[in-house]
Amino acid sequence: MLIFTFIYLTITSLTKPLVEISEIAHRVSKRDFDVPLFNRNTNDEIGNICRAFDRMIISIREYIDTIWEKARTEAELREKEIEMQALYTDAQLRALQNQINPHFLFNTLNSGAQLAMMEGADKTCYFIEQVSDFFRYNIQQQKQTATIDEELGLVDNFVYIMKVRFGSRLEFEKVVPTVPLKVEIPAMTLQPLVENCIKHGLKNTTGKVSLEIALKGKYITISISDNGSGIPDEIKESVFKAVSADTTRLPAEILNQTAEPVIDDTEKHTGTGLINVFLRLKLYFHRDDIFDITNGPEGKGTKFIIRIPNHV
Repeated sequence: MLIFTFIYLTITSLTKPLVEISEIAHRVSKRDFDVPLFNRNTNDEIGNICRAFDRMIISIREYIDTIWEKARTEAELREKEIEMQALYTDAQLRALQNQINPHFLFNTLNSGAQLAMMEGADKTCYFIEQVSDFFRYNIQQQKQTATIDEELGLVDNFVYIMKVRFGSRLEFEKVVPTVPLKVEIPAMTLQPLVENCIKHGLKNTTGKVSLEIALKGKYITISISDNGSGIPDEIKESVFKAVSADTTRLPAEILNQTAEPVIDDTEKHTGTGLINVFLRLKLYFHRDDIFDITNGPEGKGTKFIIRIPNHV
C-alpha cells in the first residue's frame, strides 16, 4: 500500500500540471487569452514548461495590446483627417460665399484692370489686380495647406483692399523675417485673424493692426494684434472650450449676452470663424498649445498668437 500510494502521488504530481497545461492550451487555441498564469517556481522540466507557457501568454497579450493601440491610433488619425477636410471645406465655402461663376468674376476683373490701364488709372488698375489675386487664391487654393509666405501674400492682398476702402482709418504694420518661410500651415489661417483684428480695430477712430513673425529656436511665433476693445474673458474661455471639444459653435447664451461679437456679423449665430482657424491648427499639428489669445499692445485690444514647430 505504501509503494502504491508513493507511485500514485508521484504520477499525480507529474500528470496534474500536464492536464492544466493542456486545458490552458485548449483555451488559448480558441483565442481565449484571459487565462491564469501558472507562476510555477520549481526547477524541474514541468516548471520550465510552465514558465515558457507563461512568457508566451504575456507576449501574446502585449502583441494584442500593441495591435489594438495601433488600430486605435490609425482610426483617430483617419477621423482627424476627415474632420480637417470638413473644416477646410467649410472655410473655403465661406470664402466663396456669393461667388456663382469664378471664371466670369476673373474675366470681369481683368477687363476692368485693362480698361483702367487704357485710361491711365494706374491705382485703379493695381487695386483691381489685387482684388483678382485675392479671390483667385481663395477659389483656386485646392490644397489643405499653404506655406507661411503664401499666406502672407494673401494678407497683403487683403490689407491693400481694406486700406483702399477705409483709407487713413486703417494702419497696418508687418514685421517678418527676410528669410523664406516655407513651413506649411492650414490654408486660410492668417487672413481670417487679420480680418478679425481690422474689424475690431476700426471700431475706434483709427484701427491699428500689427502682424509680427519671429523665429525663436525650433519654433515660429506669429502674432496678430489690434487696438480694439478686446475679447471678454468669458468669450475667450468659450472659444477654447469649443476647440477642445472639437466643435465649431459657441454656446447660444454666450452669443446672446455679448453686444460686441468676436466674429463677423454674418457668423455671429454660429461662431465658426475664429474657432475654425484654431480647430484646423489643432487638427493639423495634433496639439492644442499651438494658439493663444491675449491682450494686445499696452494691454489694449486683442492679440492672437500662433506658435508652430519650425521643420525647415
